[in-house]
Amino acid sequence: MNNIAKLIAEKTGYANLLDDLNKLSGSELNSLLLELFRKRIKKISPAALLNDFDKNRFSAPSSVETISFKQFELRYLELAVAKKFNVVTLSPLTSLGACSVMGYVDQNNVVSALRGTEVISDATNVFALMIANEFKKRRMNEVIKYATTQRHVRSQALHNPAFTTHFGVFCMASGGLDKGNFSFELQHLPEHMQIHQSLLSNEFDKEKLFIKIFLKDDNKIFYQKLQGLLKDFTNVKIEKETNEGSYYTLAQFKFFLNHEGKEINLSDGGFVDRTQKLIPNKKHRLIISGIGTELIHKIKQA
Repeated sequence: MNNIAKLIAEKTGYANLLDDLNKLSGSELNSLLLELFRKRIKKISPAALLNDFDKNRFSAPSSVETISFKQFELRYLELAVAKKFNVVTLSPLTSLGACSVMGYVDQNNVVSALRGTEVISDATNVFALMIANEFKKRRMNEVIKYATTQRHVRSQALHNPAFTTHFGVFCMASGGLDKGNFSFELQHLPEHMQIHQSLLSNEFDKEKLFIKIFLKDDNKIFYQKLQGLLKDFTNVKIEKETNEGSYYTLAQFKFFLNHEGKEINLSDGGFVDRTQKLIPNKKHRLIISGIGTELIHKIKQA
């Protein structure tokens, strides 16, 4: 039990409060919380609402110039369509646990909501669910590819004033079955990287961009084959990073910008095991990636 839950239990004199609430079914807990919020909202005055809106860090609108940012996002989506990605508009919400169940993210860093949902904090988690669902229903052998621009919301405390609780990201995911010899990985890792390089090169001087590839598995065959595919990329550095509990498996890439004496991470991507857990099928492969569109737009507008 965390400290806040312990204090509430002591305040109410109900030592088993959290454990007993956890025994409720999803629908029972949802009904209880809906009624609780209905009662609490009756206590909120218009003046209190306005005061909360002014202070609540989740309520503030983005500082980007809206029209140019939408045009900026559209260019990214158009390139994704040209590369045969299915461009979709996602809901602002997804199933509760979509982030933490498949990965290493604490649920406290996600904005949990009612009716079995949470606010999307990473659209690639939703893509993993969509791809796994399609595979289970249709047993599709072809690769499924999705792309979108999404507003992500994160609830962790922010110490850097340049960071915001919600921000725009361009996301992609490609999923399909392993056909041996790293054929899936060696096709779709360069594809994601090429899209990132093309988009970022349109925004910044190529000489100021560089790439780092982190090898998560000590696999010499993959490493040798990958090296032969990197001739189309400039300023690439490969490093080994084989730590337990990593977010990515096999390989991860990051694009950086040298800007005013600082190295700024603009985008990243790599292989994850989410669909393997969801289906489950150890032969299924998934690569995800994202570009910080709002970050890039703010750098260019500064």
